[in-house]
Amino acid sequence: MYIYAEYLLIENIVINYIILYVTKRFTRTDTSRLRLILAATLGALYAFVVFFPSLRFLAKFIVKVAVSILIIIVAFSPSKLYKFIKLFATFYIVTFVFGGAVFAFFYFFNVDAFMGGGIFYIRDLPTLVKLLIIGIFASSILLKFTWGYIQNIISKERVFIPITINLNNKKAKIMALMDTGNSLKDPISDIPVIVVEFCAIKDLLPDNVQRIFDQYKENNLEIISNVMSKSTEEVKFRLIPFKSLGLENGMLLGFKPDTVVLNEEDERVLSNIVVGIYNNTLSPDNKYMALLHPEILK
Repeated sequence: MYIYAEYLLIENIVINYIILYVTKRFTRTDTSRLRLILAATLGALYAFVVFFPSLRFLAKFIVKVAVSILIIIVAFSPSKLYKFIKLFATFYIVTFVFGGAVFAFFYFFNVDAFMGGGIFYIRDLPTLVKLLIIGIFASSILLKFTWGYIQNIISKERVFIPITINLNNKKAKIMALMDTGNSLKDPISDIPVIVVEFCAIKDLLPDNVQRIFDQYKENNLEIISNVMSKSTEEVKFRLIPFKSLGLENGMLLGFKPDTVVLNEEDERVLSNIVVGIYNNTLSPDNKYMALLHPEILK
């Protein structure tokens, strides 16, 4: 079977670009389309090593890893080691899932293709397009349902993160847990919600609001109506519906702080965030007093 170099190059660029784009979306990393194209082209050019016997030494495992590292650097230019590790791990996870899906459909539909010497080549362009679309669809579904678990593994060293909530020149320093199960968002603005124990942010709130929460230990309609009536320009409260924390259907009271600072190695300041007040205990061993929405860590 003849292999047309231009077809092989285009196939590899397209596939590499898709993998890098999915990696970008899942890690929520800012980068340009040009960088993704350049990185995809770099990976595609590396595939031609198998055609040159004198360069076969470049097909060794250590060189493949080095090229993968270079692709990540070109595509995303990560500034911190943990960001690089997250991108690198995600890149390979997406590659394996996407490649597995495409190969599965390749065998299922008995596609006429060439495979050997490190090359997988489909000459028929319409067939390639169909396989790519099916592979993207199948792998996206699989990644969607497993991403929470994968992200937990990738970000294991960042499970506990100290944060500082700032409101009206007051600060509350809290240990927070990155919770992939926290999908709460403000229903009006669609802003991610950090769930925080009332006792951890008590001093940020007006005295009359503190007294209401101190008096009632459960979130109920009386608390909600009383606190909402105390809403002022100083602190504007909002209602956040939820289906967790021991209740099938409930309401959290929340407010928008001035900023929330993630006290990591590369300290980040968040201004577009909502704090949901939970008038109970989140951690049985008191290791943390807040649950972070996973979107703010990406």
